Amino acid sequence: MNEEYSKELLFKLISAKSEYEVKDIIDSEPFLVDLSSWRPYGGYEGNFNTINNQAKNSIAALAEKPINSIDALLLKECKLRNLDPESKNAPKTMKEAVEIFFGIKNGDPSEIPEKERRNIAKNIMVIAEGDKKRPNIIIADTGEGQHPVDFESTFLSLHRGNKNRIPFVQGKYNMGGSGVLPNCGEYNYQLILSRKTPGLLNRGQPDKWGFTLVRLHIATTSEYKNSWYEYFVDENGEILSFHGEPLGILPENEFLNSGTYIKLYNYYLPEPSAITSNLWKALNRVLHSPALPLLLYETRKIKITKDKPNPNILMGNRVRILKDDKDNLEEKCPVIIPIIAELGKFGKRTIEVSVFKEDTGKEEFSTTNDAIFFTINGQTHATIGRSFLKTKANLHYLADSLLVHIDCTDVETNIREKTFMPSRDRMRENEVSKEIEAILAEELGRHEGLRQLNKKRREEQISRNPEDTRFLEGILSKLIKKNRSILGYLGHGGNIKDESDIGDLVSREYTGKWMPTYLKIRGHQIKQIAINSYARITFETDAPNDYFSREIEKGSFIIYPDIMKSYHIWNGKITAKLFPSKKAKVGDIKDVIAMLTRHNFEPLVVEFKIKYIEPKDLESKINLPSLPSLAKIKNYQLPQPVLVYKEKKEGCRTWTEIKKDDGSSWCGEDIAKVVPSGDSKGVDIFINMDADIFHEFLNRQHLTKKRQEFVKKSWQSAIFLNSLVIYNDLAKIEKGDLLPDVIKSVSKVVLDLMCNDAFLKELEKFED
Repeated sequence: MNEEYSKELLFKLISAKSEYEVKDIIDSEPFLVDLSSWRPYGGYEGNFNTINNQAKNSIAALAEKPINSIDALLLKECKLRNLDPESKNAPKTMKEAVEIFFGIKNGDPSEIPEKERRNIAKNIMVIAEGDKKRPNIIIADTGEGQHPVDFESTFLSLHRGNKNRIPFVQGKYNMGGSGVLPNCGEYNYQLILSRKTPGLLNRGQPDKWGFTLVRLHIATTSEYKNSWYEYFVDENGEILSFHGEPLGILPENEFLNSGTYIKLYNYYLPEPSAITSNLWKALNRVLHSPALPLLLYETRKIKITKDKPNPNILMGNRVRILKDDKDNLEEKCPVIIPIIAELGKFGKRTIEVSVFKEDTGKEEFSTTNDAIFFTINGQTHATIGRSFLKTKANLHYLADSLLVHIDCTDVETNIREKTFMPSRDRMRENEVSKEIEAILAEELGRHEGLRQLNKKRREEQISRNPEDTRFLEGILSKLIKKNRSILGYLGHGGNIKDESDIGDLVSREYTGKWMPTYLKIRGHQIKQIAINSYARITFETDAPNDYFSREIEKGSFIIYPDIMKSYHIWNGKITAKLFPSKKAKVGDIKDVIAMLTRHNFEPLVVEFKIKYIEPKDLESKINLPSLPSLAKIKNYQLPQPVLVYKEKKEGCRTWTEIKKDDGSSWCGEDIAKVVPSGDSKGVDIFINMDADIFHEFLNRQHLTKKRQEFVKKSWQSAIFLNSLVIYNDLAKIEKGDLLPDVIKSVSKVVLDLMCNDAFLKELEKFED
């Protein structure tokens, strides 16, 4: 096939604005109509399951393309320096490669100026064109590129492990790049164009552009069980090619001299809009801290928001947090709250927590399903949703404003493989992940600063109505005479007043000193640890809250011998979690040294002792509190009832202020929800006083105003008590999030059962 024809065909495909235009091109070319011109992707027809089982999310699948581009740029720079990427002289990590090849200190792009950011970002461009709802997405890079003879062993291969022995690149499985195909329209078209960097050509190798088109071959007969993906070749079975030269195929007629150009036709995006806005935000989550910046360019005639320029540089959420969007963060917190903890088999990790202002968009930095991010070389490999923060970490009122990040780049390879799926979008459910989640829940839930912030947000959100509380206390006092087991539920519900000392966020301003001057241990110099448990030890210092996370002259905390599993600092207190050594025996007393390191200064040191004591009975059941006499009932504090109305009422909340887990507001169908208050066992109960089913009952009964008020009290008390009991029973089996659906069913009969004449008469007596 002559080069002029090949080049003409390429430009037809590049100019095609939709997959339907591509289909017309195929149907008009005899050699493309001929099925013998198509080869199975990966070399085998059973590739459908492999390719379609990649990332389930189209954004995560798309992110694999710029990740491959970053790899290509690093490999290009390495090879241009005559370094074998697999040799011992090559960089050992991606950060090291970025520092050596691009001169970025510590491989951290957050420090580079805006102009330099943009120049580097131009090496990887994500471009949108065509349809407003299903655009064509182009990923163009100036990386090493591939020669046409190498397409089948690189772009079009599966499971070859081409980068397995190269430590400074991300690619491992040799299939992630194919994950975009199921999201490419109806026919799954992907154009691949590449030219190897001329300086990297083998001796005597011709300088050529190569290209092909990938599509889905739909199985139409019973002969085949599955469809498969395939790509076209010329009459000799080779990738189409033509002479190497700069091509004016980039926006504003800019040229691509060499590298790779990939076009995804009619790509599915969950939120169609300018890619410099919603896609930019979504990619910032998936690429939390990419090794190199990239550029998003919108070419469609579509509205561009002022805060999202076109083109827009993408640096990842970490840079946004540290530099670009710091104004969105809670003012009384450090940019990153660090918790250093032993995460099971993941080893010692820094859990980075960022807290955003309450008015920051809920989908801006994290989402309902993506709030805790596990990354490798800056790319998200798994996430945990906000429900974990709300129920397991007991931070319900803060959860929507949290982003938690754990860098897993140097986790042992076999542990990573057992935990993260190859699709890089979730963790396997196994012992490793369960242990990680348990430790995360405890470390986040026990952090004084996060608990204080959660308490502060709750106080701002909960509107108290003393009259409602008095009414419910009265009803409960009478019910307890007949049914004392209710106290057991109140105990589980957390009504016992919890005065745990978590401090007051606004009671004092704490800044600390840039370089701490003292370290001392709180309490006795001899600390006790049961040989089968652990102890949390508190130290006092004047180090600032960001001392373990700041970029410059940060410190660390060391315990010798190494029996510390986690530590964090907040407002002058370092809290360390110490476990007994494996050789510990009851009665042993061991000397321990705590050390707070200081850049260019001698460390601060304090010595104390650990005494190992008898093991705790960890299997014993937690006894319910003994039932008090009625005279002491006021010692109990009810869960907070929060009445919710459609329109604003004094001391109450409105539908628009109450959000469901999917982010939508309450409506007439919602009945109630129960959320952890942030106390050790406390809950708050939200009751919809304008629920459809409640108003339907009132309309059916034709009651007087006085009777309507009785029914209102009945509804309030019935939903309150049923929600409390059901939630606690569900919480025991970790199903508390089912309460909103269960209470909808209960609400259908509760008023018909309660509001009969006998019950109303009892209510009248109480009111009198």
